[in-house]
Amino acid sequence: MGSVRRGAMRCCMAATAMAAVAGKASAQTAAAPSATIGRRPQSLRINSENVRLNRYLHDLVGPGALISMVGGGVVDQLRHQQGGPDDLTGRIAERATQAAVQVSVYHGLAALMHRSTEYQPCECHGFGPKVEHALLETFTDRRDDGSRALALPRFASAYAGGMAELAFEHDRKPGDVVLSTTLSFGLTALFNIGKELSGVGR
Repeated sequence: MGSVRRGAMRCCMAATAMAAVAGKASAQTAAAPSATIGRRPQSLRINSENVRLNRYLHDLVGPGALISMVGGGVVDQLRHQQGGPDDLTGRIAERATQAAVQVSVYHGLAALMHRSTEYQPCECHGFGPKVEHALLETFTDRRDDGSRALALPRFASAYAGGMAELAFEHDRKPGDVVLSTTLSFGLTALFNIGKELSGVGR
């Protein structure tokens, strides 16, 4: 079990390091023209690649992500959840591994398929339209041209993250992961409906 935990931690650290290197390389590439003597430094141009990288890093190692990893591990430890690591470090490592896999798969597929990863609040009014929009944002993605398609990156990343748990929780079966992950989409839909009705994030 110790080797699995150490391997998981190395995996998370490697994923974070690669993302950081990619961000540094992107910044250096954009700043290269400023190296010419006598020219003023050029500012980094904002484009879709910059935005995607920033969102990826935010979801991977941003304050909310770190709080979720550590907080989730602490809650699991306090609940003495069975089937996983016995110590707090192992439980946090499990959460970090799952998050790294899920976030990387989500943003990677979204970039390849030219899908947005940002939730777009509804500008509509009324209970029905808001609920409809929340469900639409849960189960579909926006393409670059504004059209919508089934949210394959979100679905694939959720199941991939769930399967990552099996490296720690040997008592769980793939079928259990698929069921719990599928149910989680219903919770996400309810959360989005509540967000739309309350006006949070607008």
